[in-house]
Amino acid sequence: MDTELESRLDRLHSPGVIDMHFDLPLDLYDRRDQHGLVRDEFVPELRAGGVSLVGAAIFIEDKDLPEMGLRVALDQVARLYDEVALAAEDVTICRTFAEIEAARAAGKIGVLITMEGVEPLGTDLHLLRAFYELGVRSVGLTHARRNAAGDGGVFAPSGSSPAGLSRFGKAVVRECQRLGILLDLAHLNAAGVDDVLAMTDGPLIISHTNPRHFHDIERNSSDAHIRAVGARGGVIGINAVLLSAQKEKATLDHYVDHVAYVADLAGIDAVGIGFDFIEFLFRHWTPAQQAAISANMIEAHHAPGLTNHTHARNLTRQLILRGFHDDEIVKILYGNWLRVLRQVLS
Repeated sequence: MDTELESRLDRLHSPGVIDMHFDLPLDLYDRRDQHGLVRDEFVPELRAGGVSLVGAAIFIEDKDLPEMGLRVALDQVARLYDEVALAAEDVTICRTFAEIEAARAAGKIGVLITMEGVEPLGTDLHLLRAFYELGVRSVGLTHARRNAAGDGGVFAPSGSSPAGLSRFGKAVVRECQRLGILLDLAHLNAAGVDDVLAMTDGPLIISHTNPRHFHDIERNSSDAHIRAVGARGGVIGINAVLLSAQKEKATLDHYVDHVAYVADLAGIDAVGIGFDFIEFLFRHWTPAQQAAISANMIEAHHAPGLTNHTHARNLTRQLILRGFHDDEIVKILYGNWLRVLRQVLS
């Protein structure tokens, strides 16, 4: 039976899992005095998990804002390109859906550059085109904090700003649509999400989130917004680090509860993976840095057996044990993301 299960896992993983949120550029920037990190550290983990595409998110820490936001973002992109070049046999940066397909066919790991918060733009819309030329293909307007585009959802049951997108935020949405950049609603406050839904008619994504039903913080997503994204043909990536406010409930099985809940609300076609693994960042941060993150946001609880990409097969095994059919698992692991990426990326 174990042999049959492992064979089934091999078959389900062979086309390649997609994780649409990975803070790789931040780690490469933090360790910019080291070289070969993608080749030596990340490729083995991604290969072990059968991962074929990651959304690599540009993210700027509070300490670098506002003055250094653009510079740090550009440095993160530069580091990513340098590191991918050193791992060129295994990894490639993808800008189009055709390039994603080609990478998967060649057995390479694709990297799709994303932006988590538009702080690098300041208030200059022209810079969005510059980042597009550098390869950015998905944009989330905010993180937890306020920026020129709008407000983030707070890591609490209430207290987010009731204000929607700013004039600049609406301009960013329109420019993303014009350029063919996928709009990501992760972290955006509820009023901002409503504005994006009202302004657009194509598929939207929430790259990494959880239902508020299980973890009632405004950074997570309401049932109404989950349904709305699903109704538009979009995808919700399930986050692995905000499963519950209680550490003992942050488990692999509870991750599958989140998958099942979103599937029931919005349909199986709306569920994907946005692991948002952060343990690899913590390995290199001081206790003071870790404490600062928890103070500014919320304590993240890592689910045992689901803390890095080597554990992706654990998730698939649990989906099987919970009774998901192979065609449903294929959609969760990569099929739904591929559908949206095919539709949006030229």
